[in-house]
Amino acid sequence: MKKIGIVGVGNILFKDEGIGVFAVKYLEENYSFEPQIDLIDAGTLGFGLMRFLHEYDHIILIDTISVRDKPGSVYRLTPEQLSGLGSYHQTAHEVEVLQMIELTPLTGKMADTVVIGVVPEEINSSEIGLTKTLEDIPFKTVIGQVLKELDRIGIKYRKEKDTPLKYVVMKHFGSYNGQLSGKRIGDENS
Repeated sequence: MKKIGIVGVGNILFKDEGIGVFAVKYLEENYSFEPQIDLIDAGTLGFGLMRFLHEYDHIILIDTISVRDKPGSVYRLTPEQLSGLGSYHQTAHEVEVLQMIELTPLTGKMADTVVIGVVPEEINSSEIGLTKTLEDIPFKTVIGQVLKELDRIGIKYRKEKDTPLKYVVMKHFGSYNGQLSGKRIGDENS
């Protein structure tokens, strides 16, 4: 049986930079898959990302991408297309994804990899949550493209719930654009 993973990359502490991780958590909360696939929050894993590129047969990687286009633009890129971009990323990643994709074939087998890249609007502000620009249509486009990729490799999926992105992120990371998921101490009786 083929090993398939959806990998979300990014630093959730810097607004749109977290879209890959947020997308993986959204899929985890709202969808079921047959056969089972792995939903991986790779955060800013750096060189550890190479392990997934080696061990899996198919990887769908979700990340931000720094290209000259309007924020919220979504791209489907192969490793070959990424290599032609030069500076793929200017983010808070420890090691760029492009470096891992270029190095992995030199060290062994590499998964059939597709990158779903989103042009961010804001990656310098320290806050958990997407900008309004990426929150609606671009986020839905990313999820839709991931589902198309699953169709391409023969994975069936079903939407089980419709938990909004904001509540998924609050559940997993405690806040969304300044709104906390917990209660203020002393408000237990209100």
